[in-house]
Amino acid sequence: MKSYFSTNRVLAWTFAGVAAAAVFFACKKEVTTDTAPNNQSDNNTIAAVQHEAVVSAMYGDLFETVSTVAISQGTAIPGARQAQPSGNLAEAAPCPFAELLDATGDTWPKRVKIDFGTSCLDNYGNYRSGVLNVTFNGPLFSGTSSVVVEPSNYKVNGKTVKGNLTISNATYTKTTGIRYTLEVANGEVSLADTIIVKYATKRTVTQTAGFDVNAPVRNPIDDVFSVEGTASLSYNQGGPAGETANFTTVTPLIKKWACEHISKGKLKVELNKTTGVIEYTDTNITCSGTATITVGDKSKEIKL
Repeated sequence: MKSYFSTNRVLAWTFAGVAAAAVFFACKKEVTTDTAPNNQSDNNTIAAVQHEAVVSAMYGDLFETVSTVAISQGTAIPGARQAQPSGNLAEAAPCPFAELLDATGDTWPKRVKIDFGTSCLDNYGNYRSGVLNVTFNGPLFSGTSSVVVEPSNYKVNGKTVKGNLTISNATYTKTTGIRYTLEVANGEVSLADTIIVKYATKRTVTQTAGFDVNAPVRNPIDDVFSVEGTASLSYNQGGPAGETANFTTVTPLIKKWACEHISKGKLKVELNKTTGVIEYTDTNITCSGTATITVGDKSKEIKL
């Protein structure tokens, strides 16, 4: 079945990205203080933090997209009715559209094509284009299935995103909400003509508030998630050659589905024997989007 779905109408979100779920080291960052570190290693570490934040949001947003499509196409819950060809597009939106390629009852795996066309605007002001080829080896929220997302000429704000993303062990109950594991093994993002990063991450995302009593992601506006895990980022082009920045959760990252950015939590970053801490400082979780990066004796306030 080919059908359009709207992240604006179906869900008041969208990733990016939690993401991912949108969730994890999310968000676009810019330095808001004028004091620049003198040490090149510190400079490299802070740059890696900013690059990781952008890249992580791009992959994290894919869970939001996939879960929305899974609900609409009947591939989310065991026993759900599979989508069938239909002319009823009452909820139609200009983009993106999803097409179930294997409408063969309770037979798995199933493939879904998600097409963003040449320019599809999401709720956070990001333009996405290209295709996501999604393979479900069972219902998304069965607890034992895995879902593989393969980008094809997929871009976010003109930046090419490559590498498969795997969603596994996803579960949902009306009392505990959503929980899943998200993994990227060989990600690659072209951040600019001169900067191409290699990326890997494995994170566990657990819903902590806003549980939907009828079905997952039906009314996510009040959903809150806790995120823990690791990530690594290195440079195929640009940046410090041969060095890898490693990120580890110090305290769980808190992500409200209604907010674009992480609101609370700490990450540790290590690059070439330099260690830093990223603390999300929106302690009241008001979606203001602030953080502080501390590397050695230098601190920078970040506006997300």
